[in-house]
Amino acid sequence: MASAMAATCMLLRPAPCTASASPVPVIPFLHRRPRSLTTACAVVTTPQQQQGAIQKQQQNSAVRKHSWTAVPVSAIAPATEDQSMCLITLDLSGAPDLVAMYTTPGQYLLTHVPLPGGPPPAFMCISSAPHSGLQFELLVRSVPGTTSEKLCKLHVGNVVQIGPVTGTGFAIQNINPPEATQKVVLFAAAEGISPIRALIESGFSASERADVRLYYAAKDMQSMPYQERFKKWEETGVKVVPLTLQKQKVQEPFLEHTLNGMIGNPLSTGAVIVGPLILKEVITGVLLDHGVRQEKILTIDWNPEIEPSTLDAFGLNGLGLIKKLQAPTMDTFTVE
Repeated sequence: MASAMAATCMLLRPAPCTASASPVPVIPFLHRRPRSLTTACAVVTTPQQQQGAIQKQQQNSAVRKHSWTAVPVSAIAPATEDQSMCLITLDLSGAPDLVAMYTTPGQYLLTHVPLPGGPPPAFMCISSAPHSGLQFELLVRSVPGTTSEKLCKLHVGNVVQIGPVTGTGFAIQNINPPEATQKVVLFAAAEGISPIRALIESGFSASERADVRLYYAAKDMQSMPYQERFKKWEETGVKVVPLTLQKQKVQEPFLEHTLNGMIGNPLSTGAVIVGPLILKEVITGVLLDHGVRQEKILTIDWNPEIEPSTLDAFGLNGLGLIKKLQAPTMDTFTVE
């Protein structure tokens, strides 16, 4: 197997999530049954655009479906003060068809560092906005013994193998036009800020809405990336509310208090949530009980790998509701 890895690698697809087999304990703050979450398709505005997008995706998929693309690192730097995350820029000038496949914030791709006996590939959400040039930016948390650790140890000029752009991204059409969804609340936890950044910087008409707020939770300010972008985001109409989990527990009482002060007409309110699955379930339940429509609560099928200490800070660890991936299915990827 080790020798075959030089020529072929294994693509791990995320399989549907299943509930933990362990009994669900009594949860003092979770009074609602976890709700199903909304994931939907990318936005196309006309039938002609839709047909063109489908044809282009089919052409690109035929080329990239069973192949890795080797791309160089063009920049790498710490993304947080405590250096727990790094920001990697990949040069895709040699793979413009992959760039064309990235159409909607919230899409992700498989990454692999080609080292003998190295860790298996890992899914990374694309942090840069679509149509922002021939490059992808990845926000990566360094976890020992994983592909993310290998990524954060790379240098400019090193090569990363990436698979095709995956997922449909946020169903942005469900919160458009702005006059139909005047209030939007964004929730991000830890590296879940990655696709939220792509959404904000791609532009979703925040300045044309009455109230758009980002509640961004991290363990502390030293582990919170993108702080240098907060002012620019606010200039686009997004009010940024940092949450340090040493002080605020993102549990039901906090959410009730927060949303009670924001939601006026629930039918014109939307939400975007990226974080641990249990956190998305809790937030979704509160929003639905406030009358927010299910289709206006957006998330994606990529779940950031939140470390246990962060879950502890949320007050969410050990609840028996954190869902695990089943054994993944496998396809063979060849190196181009």
